[in-house]
Amino acid sequence: MLIEGALVAVLASVLAARANFNLCSRYGGGKDDIMQSLPLVCFLSIIHPPEIQFENAVLQATPVHKSKCPYVRKTHDVLFQLFTRHNPTVYQELVLNDDEKLFASNINFNDPTVIYFHAFMEQATDGSALVVREAYMQRGDTNVIIVEAQRLEAGPWYFTAAENTWYIGRYAAQFIDYLVSRGLDLSKTHFVGHSLGAQSAGVAGASLTSGRVARITGLDPALPLFDKVPLEQRLDPSDAEFVDVIHTDSGIFGFPGPIGHADFYPNGGKSPQPGCNLEVVLPQQLLLNKFFCSHWRSYMFYAESVLRPKSFVATSCPSWHQYKKGECVDAPNVHMGYGTDSRARGNYFLMTHKDSPYSIE
Repeated sequence: MLIEGALVAVLASVLAARANFNLCSRYGGGKDDIMQSLPLVCFLSIIHPPEIQFENAVLQATPVHKSKCPYVRKTHDVLFQLFTRHNPTVYQELVLNDDEKLFASNINFNDPTVIYFHAFMEQATDGSALVVREAYMQRGDTNVIIVEAQRLEAGPWYFTAAENTWYIGRYAAQFIDYLVSRGLDLSKTHFVGHSLGAQSAGVAGASLTSGRVARITGLDPALPLFDKVPLEQRLDPSDAEFVDVIHTDSGIFGFPGPIGHADFYPNGGKSPQPGCNLEVVLPQQLLLNKFFCSHWRSYMFYAESVLRPKSFVATSCPSWHQYKKGECVDAPNVHMGYGTDSRARGNYFLMTHKDSPYSIE
């Protein structure tokens, strides 16, 4: 009951958070400044704060606060875990500037590459990262690299985790620039991120020095603390050649307005999504699903689309109201998710089933 009470309090504070502050202003100087000195608080980056797992969430005794310790330790704060058709269940660790690990791995630069950024309180072995990775592994034609940053995104420290997205994104960009120098083709590279991970993906795309990534897909990008920050600190259309967004919890945990080249609003993009109604989630044993059911639908829809690219037919329309009234029946259709046409522009609407398979054929 103590854990449940703490989570309820944290979730309430996240919902109320609409602070108007600049994330960058709290991070100090550039790389040279970062490396010159390490404050005492960096001790928390060296040790591992005690943590517990509650359902599929990671809760830490103390936050690892990169605005106070702007130094990312390789293989410690942010890890890069490679999965391919040759190692679909056991990852190979890749390290920035480590050619030995890279060339000993199963990565194939002739295949498309997906870089996945997980969400607040998640870990690479559960939640959205697991669901999306398993979908790609069933396809068998993609390098999937999970950006594992659970120590920086641990609960219940949402405010710290939101600030840490800036560091996660910039460090991931350094790693991706390194891969490009070794053969990665950005035109065949796709960033995917859920919630806070979508904001990290946007920072990574904006921070690349080797070129522009082909695509970023934001899965219900996080709203609290990101609604008034500068564009370089969150996902926006300039971060990739093509940015598509799936909104499922608009105005609560997810960003409400369009922030990509193409924005998809299944079931209007708002909570509750079908199957997430109170009468359905309240009797369930899982506490977190009661709060995050609609927010999580974004990655469930996307994972299904990876296996069924021609699913989730969405219609271009100015609004959900007009879509529901049938005023856009003659408008262009595109597929939401994996099979989205990169030429798509504007807002798209569709309906889904309440259970998997979610796509209405």
